[in-house]
Amino acid sequence: MKNRLNMFLQAVLISCTGMAASAAQTDSKAGGKVFYRYSNEQGTKVIAQTIPPQYVRAGYEIITVSGEVIKTIAPSPSEADLQRVNKEKADAREQARADLQLHRSYSNVSDIDAAKARNLLELNNNINILQANLVSVKSQLKDQEAHAAAMERGGRKTSDEVLNNIKTLRSEEKDVALQINQRQTELKEAADKYDQDKKRFIEISKPEEKQDQGKQSQGKQDQAKTPK
Repeated sequence: MKNRLNMFLQAVLISCTGMAASAAQTDSKAGGKVFYRYSNEQGTKVIAQTIPPQYVRAGYEIITVSGEVIKTIAPSPSEADLQRVNKEKADAREQARADLQLHRSYSNVSDIDAAKARNLLELNNNINILQANLVSVKSQLKDQEAHAAAMERGGRKTSDEVLNNIKTLRSEEKDVALQINQRQTELKEAADKYDQDKKRFIEISKPEEKQDQGKQSQGKQDQAKTPK
């Protein structure tokens, strides 16, 4: 908050300094005294020899004694506009860095397709292994639960070992199922990311392709003009 206030005060100070310099130049050009016409907080037009700093950002006019407008100073951007512009600049810089990294990582679209295929294959293999583990855990759990049921039917107390096995297997079943869901999410996100990279790579490569095509076309024209 303090930084924003400092930025605002600096902007006002710069505006006032610029106003003074502009007024001096305008006064010289007009050959006489000039006035400022601005709107106050009530929206009323005010004409004065000076303009309070708080009204500078809203814009004003420099006029002659006869009321002729010599110069119009446009309103300064609001804090919201400045934040929006700064965000747009930051986003543009981030996009430029991402585009540069994209060109460093891939030479063409085929490289992206190949990288996507390798990565998704690895993730799919990992998912298949986890699914096989889940089947095995469920099978073991089913056996232990059947063992416990048989002991109860026989009037015997279920042993601590069997109970611990069931508890461990149930916990393992949940963990493996969670890992499968995570890997499946990673698979989808990876596929989407490669598709986005491919789309962006094509977009930022179009100007280069057009430039290359233009050079080739110009080269053919030059060859055609060359006397044989």
